[in-house]
Amino acid sequence: MKKLLITIFVFFIWSAISFAQQYEPEASFHISLIEDGRAVQIDRYIGSNSIVNIPPQIQGLPVTSIGMRAFANNQLINITIPNSVVNIGNSAFYENILDTVIIPNSVTDIGEYAFGANHLTSVTISNSVISIGHNAFTRNRLRSIYIPDSVTYIGVNAFGRNYLTSLIIPESVTYIGEAAFANNDLTTVIIPDSIREIRNFTFENNPLTSITLGANVELSIYAFPYSFISLYNDQGRRAGTYIFSYGLWQLSIIN
Repeated sequence: MKKLLITIFVFFIWSAISFAQQYEPEASFHISLIEDGRAVQIDRYIGSNSIVNIPPQIQGLPVTSIGMRAFANNQLINITIPNSVVNIGNSAFYENILDTVIIPNSVTDIGEYAFGANHLTSVTISNSVISIGHNAFTRNRLRSIYIPDSVTYIGVNAFGRNYLTSLIIPESVTYIGEAAFANNDLTTVIIPDSIREIRNFTFENNPLTSITLGANVELSIYAFPYSFISLYNDQGRRAGTYIFSYGLWQLSIIN
């Protein structure tokens, strides 16, 4: 009896693993050939599943691109992106109900609105990603995000309208778009010396109490809340950590 139970248990575990690894049928995708016919772009998902494991190859060719709105508005609850994908197009997974997304270590570009308007609470961005497009993760439920040091570009409103509570921007980033982190719950922000300009509304509607940034950063008038910009200028735009306490900003640590 004990051996029978073990056999049944092993069977169910094997079945679960096999099911989890099963790719969506090729017939579930409209595709086009790219890269002179050497690769495939998924143009549209036409299947009916809410859990989709994208195959790394279709018709024997690698899937390297997810096209514009390819999976948008499909009520998807889970998506697995293969390591063959390099580019995730604009609005590729827009308006689904995804909770978790892992961006594989082949992807370099995440398009505009790519994962906007989902239910994301967890996102893993791989060290291959260079560009995060405008509104890429807007209107989700993210409380934290790790931005790898491969990223150089963060687009307009890229992480706007989430629930982020803290943020470290890596030294690799050279551009942050307007409202990139607006409408979150950020209390602490660490901005690297590589950022020389903070644009309008970048951190609008956040309860910031600690801002660390470099010297002589150009701050647009609506870049930060409260009276931070006035103090930063009055302090000669010195590098350091600025603290908001008892209704006032003050330079706490000079870098």
